[in-house]
Amino acid sequence: MPEQAPRTVYPQRRPTALFTIRNPRHDKYTIWLASGLALFAFSASGETTPHEFHGEKGQTYRCERHKISDGDTVVATCDRQKIHIRLAGIDAPEMGQTPYGEQSRAALAQRLPAHFDMHYLGQDYYHRSLGILYDINRDVNLTMIADGYAFAYAGKDTPPAYRAAEKQARAYRKGFWAAYKPPDNPKTWRRHHL
Repeated sequence: MPEQAPRTVYPQRRPTALFTIRNPRHDKYTIWLASGLALFAFSASGETTPHEFHGEKGQTYRCERHKISDGDTVVATCDRQKIHIRLAGIDAPEMGQTPYGEQSRAALAQRLPAHFDMHYLGQDYYHRSLGILYDINRDVNLTMIADGYAFAYAGKDTPPAYRAAEKQARAYRKGFWAAYKPPDNPKTWRRHHL
């Protein structure tokens, strides 16, 4: 058997990462640069998360509507703050209460203009702003109840006019009260379904 020539052994090359940082001093600059770019991209998108309103109770603020979540909750910008507003004194059917939740949301979308006034009453348990919404001088909260698309909230602070409006809407079979089987009270429905 003929003798084979010795094979030349070359050192193995280490796999390299896509971005290799050789100088530890440059490592912190890369992190700062990446963080800055991410922050810029987020702020440039224009999307902000609604947060707790920092207004004064009892004051009225001009607002711009962004989204109607359901028949008693709106996302809007008031006093340059994007917030969730819970319509005070009313309780609309939940979106899961088909078809009443969608009917209630559509009714609010029809009655609430793009720009409206909010009489700020404070925060609820979920840190949403509680407010009475007005289209010029018309109480939108009361209109939702009177037209049969919301219940008067069962609380001690609910104005008597709201309770009277619900009673009248039921008697005249307005809105969802005209249905063969009107919706359950949202509070009762939540207890059994959520």
